[in-house]
Amino acid sequence: MSFPIIAAISFVCLAALTGVASGQETDPAIEQARLFQRTPEITNTSVNADGMALGEATPSSDDSFGDQAILKSQPRPQNFILSGDASIFSTDNVALTPRDTTSDSFFLVHAGGSWTHRIGRMIEAQIGASASTFRYNDISEFDFTNLGLGAGLFWTPDNLHGVALFARYDLIELLNRHGHEILQDHEFTLGAQKTFALGRSHAVTIGATGMAGISDPATAQRDQLGLFAGYRLQLTRALETELFYRAAVYFYNDHGRTDLNQVISWNLRYRFSAWAEANAFLSYGDNRSNHSVFDYDVFTGGGGIGFTVRF
Repeated sequence: MSFPIIAAISFVCLAALTGVASGQETDPAIEQARLFQRTPEITNTSVNADGMALGEATPSSDDSFGDQAILKSQPRPQNFILSGDASIFSTDNVALTPRDTTSDSFFLVHAGGSWTHRIGRMIEAQIGASASTFRYNDISEFDFTNLGLGAGLFWTPDNLHGVALFARYDLIELLNRHGHEILQDHEFTLGAQKTFALGRSHAVTIGATGMAGISDPATAQRDQLGLFAGYRLQLTRALETELFYRAAVYFYNDHGRTDLNQVISWNLRYRFSAWAEANAFLSYGDNRSNHSVFDYDVFTGGGGIGFTVRF
């Protein structure tokens, strides 16, 4: 799933507003990039109406709603996926500040690839890499590039009534517009999720995650406990929509900082073909911290085009 969330005053003032309580400065790009991180999910598991995994699926003769990876039986999955998209977004709080907010628009280009392999009927292994570039219209000092490399295991045992367990490692590196590193993150994630198929065309997925991180700089290091829920509806063969909610508590390494972060987003996707699509996106983010300098609200909206090639 793919979910994006994240001007007239100087970079120095904006950075000061987002500084940590100890007086050190945190680059706003770090917080913005973390809003765009994706929740791990099972990629090739089909389920029945009770959310039970179907294992190796068989072809279905009814394709009236097109591709529905979690809603109906599928042919044997393709193991390699290449994807990319280009989008334009607008945000009302570019620096994620508690006051004196500034609006801006930005251009986002993303490319990624993954390889998935089934280990028997219940275990799935995946490795992937991605790169995203953010370019802002008014405040170019916020421009950054996000590079990611990750691997994970997904396990759907028969005796857990369709609950899938996953474990991941992700290496994330952020570079500023000059190519200098501003963050390196090592993230270790454990989680569980379950999908409930509500009918032939819609389903709900719920889950929980726990993450431990090792970061450079250490002031950006954090651990996380979170819950998420998503609703997907296939409106027509080509048109689908998703509503997603995530709540997480972040425990930062720096001076006992603890944040409660909530994100709700809506996405509408129209598929021109099996590999090309257009999408529209809206999201609202709310962050409340025991250090009030990190409190913020942010609305983000936009849209773009993308492609996905499976083989």
